[in-house]
Amino acid sequence: MSRLGQGDLHFRNHRVGTVWVSRLAVDVALQPRIGLSAGCQVQDLSATEEFPEGVAGFTIAGLGGQLRWRSIDGPVVGDLSIPKGLQYLRSTNHPHEHTFTICCDVPHHVLSRLEAERGGTPPVFWMDLAGSWAFNGSIQPIYQDPWRFEVPTDMWLAFLSASGYEDFDVVELRRVLKHGGSLQRAVDYLNAARRLVASDPPKAVGICRMLVEALDKRLRDQEHGTLTAYLTACTDELRGEQYGRIVAAVKQLASMNHHDFGRDSVFTRPEALALVRHCEALLLMVGELTQPPGTGSEDGDGG
Repeated sequence: MSRLGQGDLHFRNHRVGTVWVSRLAVDVALQPRIGLSAGCQVQDLSATEEFPEGVAGFTIAGLGGQLRWRSIDGPVVGDLSIPKGLQYLRSTNHPHEHTFTICCDVPHHVLSRLEAERGGTPPVFWMDLAGSWAFNGSIQPIYQDPWRFEVPTDMWLAFLSASGYEDFDVVELRRVLKHGGSLQRAVDYLNAARRLVASDPPKAVGICRMLVEALDKRLRDQEHGTLTAYLTACTDELRGEQYGRIVAAVKQLASMNHHDFGRDSVFTRPEALALVRHCEALLLMVGELTQPPGTGSEDGDGG
């Protein structure tokens, strides 16, 4: 099985094995729990000047640590535990792979932050392990440098779905940015709204109006007319009319907390998420559609 990442294991100052992660999946728990299919290979230490008779038959007495996000010193996602699977591990004088599972509980609000920061790219984690060896009745520390592993996007989305967090559609926002960054302001609003969906749904909804207005302004600046006019020119009048209604509905919903209607509207997380996804799809569509020649701005003489 392919490995997402791996690191070396050391006994004192000597490399004695390797530990790796081959898969990420959901583990059974009352909250989202990452289950990392892991493995290691530990070999006896051959005779050296320091160990004239070599070192054989040492075992892992304990192993744990932390899962970090993005970089070697990035924020901690959660603590790592190994509920079972290490009790039969013992160094050998021949290659032998030992498999086990590493677990990490990740609360919903932490997953929301990871999703907001991930931005459609494959998640990158760092494994920061610590533990000890048992040898001849003594305990020796395990020396192990943090190591990086990258989770394929489809594997991560499958975990999110199975954990009950959300059912996610793959949306490549990077494709919106290929037009010279001309829609960057609208994308910035989108990212801001996505970060607030879990912690402050009404504010996330309010930002959606600024997103639509920024998109509309950018199209006007480029002499494409209004957002609705642009969508009509890229499709046809019948579809353009319906897209215009969607844009108007998004703006009206998003502005409810910015006008005095007697009380603030209390948007729930599912409502905010639905509206943010509408804006995400709208932004992606504008970035992908191509306006027919001769529409929007006037043709010049080409001098």
